[in-house]
Amino acid sequence: MDIDLRTSALYKEKYEKIKYLKVAIIGVGGVGSIIPLSLVRSGVKDLILIDKDRVDVTNINRQEAYNLEDINKIKVDVLKEKLLKLNFNLNITTKYERIDENFDFSILNERDYILDCIDDIKAKILLIKYALNNNKKIIVSLGMGKKYFPELIEITSLNKTYNDPLAKKLRYELKKEGIDIKKVKVCFSKEKINENFEKDIIASSFFVPNTAGILMASYVINDYLNIKGEDN
Repeated sequence: MDIDLRTSALYKEKYEKIKYLKVAIIGVGGVGSIIPLSLVRSGVKDLILIDKDRVDVTNINRQEAYNLEDINKIKVDVLKEKLLKLNFNLNITTKYERIDENFDFSILNERDYILDCIDDIKAKILLIKYALNNNKKIIVSLGMGKKYFPELIEITSLNKTYNDPLAKKLRYELKKEGIDIKKVKVCFSKEKINENFEKDIIASSFFVPNTAGILMASYVINDYLNIKGEDN
């Protein structure tokens, strides 16, 4: 049985190119955990997964890659094991690390795309600066918590974002460093946050973060293969 039959039928002669695509996913939680699952099912074979977290029971409601048997296990290790069950012929590098000033960014030098799915604003800035300084394509995921409507998610440039406190803070910090925010590609939700939530819990369901992750994965494939829609 050819597991790639229907995917290759969609992308036709361009499909063979997908196996050369190299992607780094930084943060494999609510948004990031579904991205490698989507990419591998689409024919991608070379991934770097970076995250410093272990699976927690509060992840199960929305993080597609994990189940109750995975609690307390290192996320990147769990995800790698599950990806290899989809395709034995994968090149997966995992890093159980945080992104900070001591991180060795050279591991990203051969990547075609960097997908930032972490919450740490300082880490996001470091990734953005690395990407822009090294001519790397990056998509930054913004706030997906406290939101109900996945249909309001889109990929655009940071200067066009609104209704997102994380985006506002990121814009401010990048402008202070003289970085052109028009050059920063982001995945964000246009939905206005309802503030009537408990302050110590980031309320979230399955739908919004996973839609964001799938949208980012789809964007990477279509951009890499130069597939343009009517509105592009």
